Amino acid sequence: MSGCGCTQSPIAVGGRQPTEPARFPVPCPDSRCADSGCSGSTRSGPSCCDRRRCEHCETIRLRDSAPYRVAATAKSIDPTPYYTIANTHAALDPVVAQTILDSGTGTFPADDGTHNGQHTWLAGVVRVDPASLRGKPTEVTISASVHVRNDGPSTACRLYGRFALWNGTTPVRTDLLGPPDLSAGGEDDGVIPPTTVPLADVLDGKIVVELNLETGNDDACRVGPKQWTVDSFVLTVRAATPGCGRSFLRTTCRTCDGAVTCTTDTLDGSTPYAPVPPVVPVASCQDGCATAGPPCLSTDRGNAIVRGSDGCLYAPDTPALDPSPCNAARNTTGGLLVPRIDVTGIAPGGNTGTERSVDIDVTGTPGCPERWRVGARLTPVSGFLNTERQHANLLARTGADVPIPESDVVLPEAGVYHIDSDVRYALGSATGGSGYIIGWLLDETTDTLLTSFTQIAAINAERQEQQGGTTHIMTEYTVASAPRTIRLHLMFVLTGGKISTAEAGGTDSNGATRMRFLKIRD
Repeated sequence: MSGCGCTQSPIAVGGRQPTEPARFPVPCPDSRCADSGCSGSTRSGPSCCDRRRCEHCETIRLRDSAPYRVAATAKSIDPTPYYTIANTHAALDPVVAQTILDSGTGTFPADDGTHNGQHTWLAGVVRVDPASLRGKPTEVTISASVHVRNDGPSTACRLYGRFALWNGTTPVRTDLLGPPDLSAGGEDDGVIPPTTVPLADVLDGKIVVELNLETGNDDACRVGPKQWTVDSFVLTVRAATPGCGRSFLRTTCRTCDGAVTCTTDTLDGSTPYAPVPPVVPVASCQDGCATAGPPCLSTDRGNAIVRGSDGCLYAPDTPALDPSPCNAARNTTGGLLVPRIDVTGIAPGGNTGTERSVDIDVTGTPGCPERWRVGARLTPVSGFLNTERQHANLLARTGADVPIPESDVVLPEAGVYHIDSDVRYALGSATGGSGYIIGWLLDETTDTLLTSFTQIAAINAERQEQQGGTTHIMTEYTVASAPRTIRLHLMFVLTGGKISTAEAGGTDSNGATRMRFLKIRD
């Protein structure tokens, strides 16, 4: 008790209430102290007038008035009494509505497009378990939260719905859903802040939670129908009765004449505690705070609720959340909310394009399985090109390297590629002669040879001969960095006689020169 200036330590009373307040026997001052005061004392050692010498302390067990959670559910009902938005209305299928109210996932289907401004509605009446009430509260505090996602295909118009709390036909909270013009794929959280309502109205079935979302077309915004996925509905009901909160110890120290020198509140005699007023002795509120029967506590290792030495149940304190902007967990009125991951698959070929893409297989049991089987198929980057040009005249540049820029393909990222080319050619002699055409692929970015010299065509004629066709060049190529430009190169080599035609690398009436690449692995 040094913290409050008392010379003796308080008596800790564990989990049992003492029959009488604990007291320290200490001497009281003699008459001289009362008559002459401390200044007239002549005794050696501590003065008999030292009030701390006659200080005494007592510890008693009290209970505060902290709110407690009341067992509550929401039951799907006809939403018609809560239609307040103009134009047409549709009630959500009651089975789907109850699934959502049971904290499951449900879909608000898109309208068929024939109704302008149509909203789809659900409503759930709040019901509490009377056995979970302590004492005789006259009111309760209700809060709720829900998560919605616009599945499209259209953008929602302005503020697109409402999450509301009703008492009979009177709206108590009418919180509009935003942000405005939520695009397809956008998500939002609806929240009903803690709101106090009479307990009698709850027991009479007058308190209703209502949710509506814009599912039809809207002429004002010129948007079309849209579908919504709704999940993570949480309903919280709390009540408070004086003296029905947490049990704690209060130690009070007084002087011999009754003046209080210090008061200390602790949970167990050492852990400081700040009780919620008003507080009352445990004995005076035990009967009023008791529920109809003691709750059954799960022995599962994951159960964080524990029974205290005073017989009460204690839930874990609200966890401290890291303020880092990368931490997606947050506290809500319904409790700790962590990101939810939707595990959905993409059918084979369902994700195609010129960019890298992945088709995903997902296998899991219905509901909330602990394990999922996930597989993926890589749809790699690729490219295809026809050289839409005339053949290059190789005869005019006999023995020279003739690049074909129109054949260029660009490898967009690092990896291992399969590269091939169809080379169209024409080779002929009017009087007889010999020679050949060769081709190769070159990395123009790094001046790296992809293939050795490949013979495209050859001729060795004693008399007139004309030929044409297509030859294939194919290789695998590894690049550590990108982009890389790959180009076809050609050359004609004369070995004897006279050649009248030697051309290749373009397109004619019988075929074309083509370039293709396909990434096969990282």
